[in-house]
Amino acid sequence: MKKGRNLFWGVFFIFIALLIILNQLGLLGQINIISLIISILMLPLIISGIRHTNMSGLLFPIAIILILYAKPLGLEEFSPLPILGIALFLSIGLSFFIKPKPYFFEREHNKTMGEDVKEQSEDGIINISTKLSSSIKYIDTDNLKKVNIYCSCSGSKIYFDNAKIEGNQAIINIEASCSGIELFIPKNWMIENQLDCIITGVEERGRKIEEDNQKKLILTGKVSLSGINIIYV
Repeated sequence: MKKGRNLFWGVFFIFIALLIILNQLGLLGQINIISLIISILMLPLIISGIRHTNMSGLLFPIAIILILYAKPLGLEEFSPLPILGIALFLSIGLSFFIKPKPYFFEREHNKTMGEDVKEQSEDGIINISTKLSSSIKYIDTDNLKKVNIYCSCSGSKIYFDNAKIEGNQAIINIEASCSGIELFIPKNWMIENQLDCIITGVEERGRKIEEDNQKKLILTGKVSLSGINIIYV
């Protein structure tokens, strides 16, 4: 699976390099090479959003393409902030009707495909970085202290149901832009949202369980043009 993925991305970026060469030779006519390259980079994100039913990961790349071609499409009055706002609220609204794939299906699917999806750490600090792609991560640690998530133009699903917080609280620091992030959290954890958000929606779904000495998960960091779903499992 990894070899196939590496082959795809290798060919993908070689194709972009060829487009730049053709543009420099004047063989692409009046085509805006920057807009074309960005549009091509958005296509894998759109496909991933469809595959994983990730509304944010699907709609934000489409919004970016619409902004790039707003003039020929006659959408100048909607560009850029209204288009991004529409993508944001559509992703939040549709998430109430279009649910992510069942947890057990994704876990078994990734095992079958041979992907390494577990994130383990001896010191309780885990770093996750996703750029121009999609990822599914399973946090597996008995002393969770902090998770640093960097997500750029991507879709990411992160499962915490096999994790145990060390002490009373842990931190999830998120630095994300133009992305869709789904956090699958145990029902008996409490969320404290300290995120600095710009044109970003944060939504909680599922049933929480309140109990004494409840473990706390603190969300920090800066997120822009994105959607974050917190799903209790």
